[in-house]
Amino acid sequence: MNKKRKIIVAAIVGLAALGGTIYHFVNEKKAYDYSGFYVVETPTQKEEEIKEDEEEPEMVLSLSLLKEVNPDVAGILEFDDRTIYEPIVQAPDNEYYVRKNIDREYAAAGIPFISYDGYIYSKNVVIYGHSSTRSNIIFTPLMNYLDESYYNEHPTFTFETLEEKRTYEIFSVFVHDTKDINSSLEFTQSDWRKDAEFDLYVKQTKLRSIYETSVDVSKDDKLMTLVTCDTRNNKRRVVVVAKLVDFKEIN
Repeated sequence: MNKKRKIIVAAIVGLAALGGTIYHFVNEKKAYDYSGFYVVETPTQKEEEIKEDEEEPEMVLSLSLLKEVNPDVAGILEFDDRTIYEPIVQAPDNEYYVRKNIDREYAAAGIPFISYDGYIYSKNVVIYGHSSTRSNIIFTPLMNYLDESYYNEHPTFTFETLEEKRTYEIFSVFVHDTKDINSSLEFTQSDWRKDAEFDLYVKQTKLRSIYETSVDVSKDDKLMTLVTCDTRNNKRRVVVVAKLVDFKEIN
């Protein structure tokens, strides 16, 4: 299978995997209870001085503990106020985690996963995750980004690996119609052969955005794309595209 064909197959499978479930989740805040994976955050000396008057220490998900349970865990995605605070996995195909949780057991909501044709250091890290009409599980909070005022207040998110903590800035939010055969699927690919192709993609992605952002994107930037069901219409997908703006090494 050539590379172009592989990209198209990955895109179709990933997009289709998100459909047909958003109306069937039980009314729960989270699809999986990660309470057993929280540890006390280890602050730097400066942070200790700032937080010394606080009564309760900050609790964070432990990536190392998560990976002990499941080596497929690639990182942790975190948005402001932890509206999204989820481990992200990757499997050899885009169907494996659609109905499985971190324990590899059946779960209707699944777990967010990186597209199998890329990896966490790809030019574009594509992550799929479910949404629900009944609760705020997994990627449902991405629906908030259809509101420009919400974006203005929450333009960034982070992705933590064992080696680094990255910060991404959102530059485009759009809705993809899975029934539109003329609609581009480029947002699902992990790389581009030429800089000119990438530049064209960025321009097209900005044009598709439901509102303008002031974020500039260059050929040297790396992206992360989050894809979820549109809870208003099961045939559509909400797509949030961001660029890497900062990273800190984790010692």
